[in-house]
Amino acid sequence: MEWFFIDTGFRDPYFNMGFDEALMNFVEKTGKPVLRFFNFSPPSITIGFHQRVSEWIISLGKKGYPFVRRPTGGRAVIHSGDMTYSLAFPQSDELVGGSVLESYKKISQGFGKGFEILGLDVKLERKSGDRDSDLCFNAPSWYEFTFKGKKIIGSAQVRRFGICLQQGTLAAKKPDNVFPHMPGLISVEEALGKRISLEDIKKAVKKGFEEAFGITFIPLKYDSISPLTEKYSSRDWNYKYA
Repeated sequence: MEWFFIDTGFRDPYFNMGFDEALMNFVEKTGKPVLRFFNFSPPSITIGFHQRVSEWIISLGKKGYPFVRRPTGGRAVIHSGDMTYSLAFPQSDELVGGSVLESYKKISQGFGKGFEILGLDVKLERKSGDRDSDLCFNAPSWYEFTFKGKKIIGSAQVRRFGICLQQGTLAAKKPDNVFPHMPGLISVEEALGKRISLEDIKKAVKKGFEEAFGITFIPLKYDSISPLTEKYSSRDWNYKYA
């Protein structure tokens, strides 16, 4: 079975979110899942679809660390030293489809195999943790992975017209000190006890998906996607729940 794959590299937050929504439109036309890897430049913050804009987020924006509202739910995610991914797929897909919790559980198999390739003995959480914090990585949620009780990956979903988009972040290394401290977070480097390149993490996760689902990735070309950058860079969108 074939899936599409694309790594869009380091881009600004508005392009990144606009690209992901465009992926949903692409999957609606093709019916084939797309796995995407990406990063943020400059370091940025994404907030959940219904999340209010906190003062600390506004303050960091004034210092050159922008924020963008995601199409998915959840809480604020700091994109600094991380590996971000998205997976767009039909809700009816036999490998990763189903209800929200069913698809979370299925998709976790790909990351579980990726962590195994990296040599990490992680735990799959089967309940949601403390929801008081407005930061995603302060507590695990359903079918997310932890290492020695600390969260190493976080994900959220949105569904529209039978198409699902799961966005998530794997903490590759600790975020820059300018961002709030997250005692519930552990990075891949901390868990391994050594440095590891972003490319090696990406290779492990990609291979993990291939092995877990028995799929073959085919490259997705940029010109197949028209990012909705203007929407995600607008004040109306980003401050709609300010």
